[in-house]
Amino acid sequence: MMKVEVLYFANFKDITGKDREVLELNENTLIGLTSKLFRKYEPIKNLIWDDRIKGLKKNISLVINDQIVQDKEKEQLVLADGDKISFLLPFSGG
Repeated sequence: MMKVEVLYFANFKDITGKDREVLELNENTLIGLTSKLFRKYEPIKNLIWDDRIKGLKKNISLVINDQIVQDKEKEQLVLADGDKISFLLPFSGG
């Protein structure tokens, strides 16, 4: 069992009612984290997940420990105990 901290911004904060949360994961992958998030906050799935490709939508930025993840296969990422993770929606102009 490991713990990660998820930081919530914008729509994520609206859905969760929180700006951060520590989650315990049984599986140390991004899929393990997203599965837990989707069970707890179902609307988050519509924001970040693309069922056709079984992965994060291409316009979603993933940040781990203040570093933007550039990997094409983000879903296969292995997380470490204590990681801080956030999902960022695309910025819109205006």
